[in-house]
Amino acid sequence: MKFAAEDAIYLAERKALSQELGPRELWSVVDHWPLYCGVGNLARFIAISDLLRSVGHIPGHIAEFGSWKGANLMFMTKLLRIFDPHGSKTVHSFDSFEGLTQFSAADSDATAQRGRYAGNLAELEALIALYRLQDDITIHKGYIEKTLPELLDKDTGLSFSFVYCDTDLYESTRVILESLHPRLSAGGVFVFDEWNHQTYPGETVAAREFLEAHPQQYTMEHVAHARQPSLVLRKR
Repeated sequence: MKFAAEDAIYLAERKALSQELGPRELWSVVDHWPLYCGVGNLARFIAISDLLRSVGHIPGHIAEFGSWKGANLMFMTKLLRIFDPHGSKTVHSFDSFEGLTQFSAADSDATAQRGRYAGNLAELEALIALYRLQDDITIHKGYIEKTLPELLDKDTGLSFSFVYCDTDLYESTRVILESLHPRLSAGGVFVFDEWNHQTYPGETVAAREFLEAHPQQYTMEHVAHARQPSLVLRKR
């Protein structure tokens, strides 16, 4: 896999330096985060910021599928506070917080990742409260195949401008795309974290099937300066 050797060296050196420097107080690290953040991770957040700002004029809420620890969720919500402080957009988070558990044949060897990416909902809710973001974030805990249709049935007027797909797996990605296709505003985007990813082929399979079912309705965009996100589908 591209960058695998480079990443292995970096992670080993990072671990060694961490042991050499010793423990740090949490908030001293947070407040000086560019000192510790890798270039690849920084590029990812810049890409997400650019994409989110590109739909700032598009009506509809924000949704993230696969929130894990909540870093991207909190980042996008704080961006809304900065760039759209008086707007009505909110962020919907969908996650079971149990990690990867629901596999299909299209996911192939991704089954080896079972249980990975389990989150801590209580810790996330505490941080949401710390930053007074309770009115900006709605968390839908459970399997997406159940929670998303339930939400759409309950709120028939709900629409979106930005949908971040980070579940890694086929079935959940398929449900997201087919369910939100009619709810995504023109000019809105589906953003994929694991498109064309060797370890998680299911997300790519679901996206390709979706494009075949909806030809000429989306443009494909590559994110040139970041490894992830790796694909953007912008609705015509």
